[in-house]
Amino acid sequence: MLGRKQVNILVIKTDGLSAFVAADPVFEAIRNENAKAKISLLTTQGLQRIARACPYFDQVAAMPSLRDREARKEFVRQVKSSKFEQVYDLSCDDEARRLRSALGPFGPKWFSVGPAPKRSKLDASEPLPSFGKLIESAGLTVDDRLPDLRWAVAARKDSANMQPSWYGISGAFGLLLPGEKDKRRWGAQGYAGLASEMVRAGIMPVLAGSKTLHSFGDEIAHDTPQLVDLTGKTDHLQLAALAQEAAFFVGDCSEELQLALSVGCEGVVICHAKEPFTAKGRHIVTMTAPDDPSAVDPMGVWRTLNNMGLVSLADHGPVKPPMTANAR
Repeated sequence: MLGRKQVNILVIKTDGLSAFVAADPVFEAIRNENAKAKISLLTTQGLQRIARACPYFDQVAAMPSLRDREARKEFVRQVKSSKFEQVYDLSCDDEARRLRSALGPFGPKWFSVGPAPKRSKLDASEPLPSFGKLIESAGLTVDDRLPDLRWAVAARKDSANMQPSWYGISGAFGLLLPGEKDKRRWGAQGYAGLASEMVRAGIMPVLAGSKTLHSFGDEIAHDTPQLVDLTGKTDHLQLAALAQEAAFFVGDCSEELQLALSVGCEGVVICHAKEPFTAKGRHIVTMTAPDDPSAVDPMGVWRTLNNMGLVSLADHGPVKPPMTANAR
């Protein structure tokens, strides 16, 4: 008796880190539903490394720009040659819609989430695509659980560049995770004030995020030279490993805080009162300001971390200057 032909499945997830983290239970459900299938993920260039560590996919590729006609034709040819029988579109963004249109009416069976909310860039508090439509149409059984990306740390836990010491971090440390949007970000003075309290308590302040925040890091470091500025120096796997080891995080509208939450890091989120942040089932406290997040008092944040049991107000002595961080 001939064996059954292997099924080829394509999953599309191209809408940012927060959305990737949120989709973790759905990724698992797709794998459980298609245990013996070859499942390929199409994602963004920036998410490829963490996606390759994900246990639910057999291969990972980056979505090219489909605006260029020749590039689109070549990519569509490659997709057709892969003979995908099913596509799970978890983004429903412009590129995914272009791909579906290019494959034509006789393409693979296509399951899609509802249209993605319009945005210039995702952050931790903006609405994400709803998976309900796709789950129902595809007949998936999704566990009622929070995203759990501890697999991102387990994938390369023994690698030297996954250890805090790779960046000159020693002893207890806390993660500062500012977002990229100025109007929704806690100010540099707030982060610097908190970093100073951390230093006095023997906790090393570590700033993480995209390289666009490097000048913001310089502002914090001007007042707190003990700051370890890792903006633009970690990928998502490395950040997940740091978050799992950190004593706590403090962030505002950054996508990175969703990644930190998904590996069990706890802490404080600072946001505008009109744009609240919620994370059901997570050990966090949200601190809001009616007009400007910069109005949140650093000592208030420090006391909140103490009340959460994440720090002690006792002075444990100064933090030693960090060693020079290794190049990536």
